[in-house]
Amino acid sequence: MKIKQFIKSLNNTEVGKGGTHECYVLVSKKVPDIENIFDLNNFKPKFYNLKNGGIINSVHITKGGEFRINGLGDFYRNNNVNAGDEILFERRDTQDSTEFFIDLNIKTNIITFQKNSKGFEVLNMDRLTRHLNGKKYELKGFFNDNFQDIKIEFKESSRKRSDSPEMTDFYNIIVSDKNILNEFKSNDFLVLEELPNQTTLKKVVVWQKYEFQL
Repeated sequence: MKIKQFIKSLNNTEVGKGGTHECYVLVSKKVPDIENIFDLNNFKPKFYNLKNGGIINSVHITKGGEFRINGLGDFYRNNNVNAGDEILFERRDTQDSTEFFIDLNIKTNIITFQKNSKGFEVLNMDRLTRHLNGKKYELKGFFNDNFQDIKIEFKESSRKRSDSPEMTDFYNIIVSDKNILNEFKSNDFLVLEELPNQTTLKKVVVWQKYEFQL
């Protein structure tokens, strides 16, 4: 059996919290050979739901300026999917058949940030709000393998672009008195992962693609 997997960390736009309220997965142009998973004969695959059983028939692929995996609204809503959660698409090929599977890795212990030129946008604001004290969250945690002072503080409310219909709150992330905004590229993801005995601020690998034989 040949197995091919595509894993994506979701953002707010993909989970329907953007201006269009659409629910999908955008496949970056940097992903190599995504058509090896979703070829022209499988642009409307039937998915076996590994998260909670059943079959999903609503998914359909569109390929134009962007490669999108659409029709995920009910799947997201039924599983309370948020930014930072990971979705898995898997294709299994045998000599006689091709089958598709879908799964989720729900991450309730992270606060997700996305870089913008104006600062960091918080993608699960409700989780940060619990920690804020005067629009600021100060903590100690690991960043780049060093245990350091970390401060997350409100910077400004502004439009992402001149044509954006709504204002967005932007935050500074300061590690050991240094603003780390310029250490990352536009749209990079960071997460603050809070475990019982350790808190870590780290960059996220937004997508992963694997292929292996069983």
